[in-house]
Amino acid sequence: MIRKIVFLLFALYCFDGVLSNSLIAPCKIDDQACIDKSVGEASTKIIQGIPELGIEPSDPLFIEKIEGNLSILKYKFFNSTIIGYKDCHISDLKVSKELTSVHYVLNCPQLKMSGLYEIDGRLIILPVEGKGDFDLITGKYKIEVDSDLKLTPGSDGKSRLAIKNYKLKCTPLTAIHFDFRNLFNGQKDLSDAVHKFANGNWDEVAKLVQDPVFNAAIGKIIKNTNKMLKATSPDEFVLN
Repeated sequence: MIRKIVFLLFALYCFDGVLSNSLIAPCKIDDQACIDKSVGEASTKIIQGIPELGIEPSDPLFIEKIEGNLSILKYKFFNSTIIGYKDCHISDLKVSKELTSVHYVLNCPQLKMSGLYEIDGRLIILPVEGKGDFDLITGKYKIEVDSDLKLTPGSDGKSRLAIKNYKLKCTPLTAIHFDFRNLFNGQKDLSDAVHKFANGNWDEVAKLVQDPVFNAAIGKIIKNTNKMLKATSPDEFVLN
């Protein structure tokens, strides 16, 4: 019984501020160097996962289903795993003084994605169809993120900050390798032609197909960020 009481007191102690205070280092809103460091440290914690808050690791990042309904191409990715977000770093971070918006850039040296796919349509100029296993390996990627923020009242009477929405601008900077097995039911000549085109025109192909993938991945990371923000009040990490 004593052990149970001690454990409960410890849990209350953690969630009454000690844990939350350790999540985001406090900064003045005009201290950009402090904000850069604090957000960088917090993002590392989010990617690593915070079990106490129900936040699973984001590297590897598992996504059950991604669906792309493009004008000339339809595709679905199933049970996909993405590796590499832990190596991305944040730059050009800008938080409005009113805490209503945030802008930042994710600079990723490499992302690897694998899973199952179904695809049908045209890959710019070539017909493509098939289903099976796939692998993608990117080079450097620049992901610009713009989000609106909102303040909502918490059950303890203190406000909570949350990311309300987000817009992405994703730019591949170096070559991407596409590998889709069993295209055209295994017809090698047709499959080779599609892979040669996709890997030779990686920039154009990436810009055609990338948005549903990045929206799903960044959306899941932002959902985890909101779990962390819910555990602490801006009063604890924004200094006057």
